[in-house]
Amino acid sequence: MTDRRQRLLDSLVEITAERGLDHVSIREVAAAADVSIGTVQYYCRTKDEMVLMAWESLAEKIIVRAMGGMDRGGTVATVKECIRRVVLELLPLDEPRSVESRVYLAFAARAVISAPLAEVQHSLLAKLRGYLARAFAHAKDEGEAAAGLEPDAAAAATAALVDGLLLHMLTDPGGLPPDSAVAAMDAHLDRLLPGNP
Repeated sequence: MTDRRQRLLDSLVEITAERGLDHVSIREVAAAADVSIGTVQYYCRTKDEMVLMAWESLAEKIIVRAMGGMDRGGTVATVKECIRRVVLELLPLDEPRSVESRVYLAFAARAVISAPLAEVQHSLLAKLRGYLARAFAHAKDEGEAAAGLEPDAAAAATAALVDGLLLHMLTDPGGLPPDSAVAAMDAHLDRLLPGNP
C-alpha cells in the first residue's frame, strides 16, 4: 500500500472515529490528509468507494491483529488461553482499540443498508467465527470443552458476545467498565471450556 493511500485511509478513520461516517467526504478526507481532491479521486471516484476501501482495510487489520493476539506474551497452556487472547484483542481495552472499535461500529451499522459494506462485514465475521470454531473443536479434542459443546454454536455465541461487549463498553462505559467486560468474557469461556477434570 502506498504511503499516500494509507494517509487517506488513516484520515478517513480519524474523521469517522471523531465525528462519524456522515462527516466523511472526499473534501474532508483530502483536507485531513493534506492532499488535493484529485489525489483522493485517483484512488476513489466517490465517497462510497472511499468508505468501502477503508472498511476493507480496517476489517483486514482487525483480523490480522486479533489472530496475532495468539502470539503475544509467550506460550499458552490451553486452547482457552489462545481464544481469550484473540477475543480480548477485539475489545476496546485501550485507546487505539477504542478508536478502532468506534470506527468498526460505524461501518457495521452502515453495512445494514449497504450491500458492499455488508459483504465485508460478512467476510470479517465469517473469518472470526471460522477461527473460533476450529479452536473450540480443538479444545473438544483436547478434553478442555464442556460436555456437549458444539464448536460452531460456541463460535457464534463468542463472536456475538464480543460485539455486544464492545457496543456496551463504548455506549455505556460507566455501566460496563473494561474489568467487567473482561470478567464477562472470562465467565463465558469458563462455561464453555472448563478444562480437564
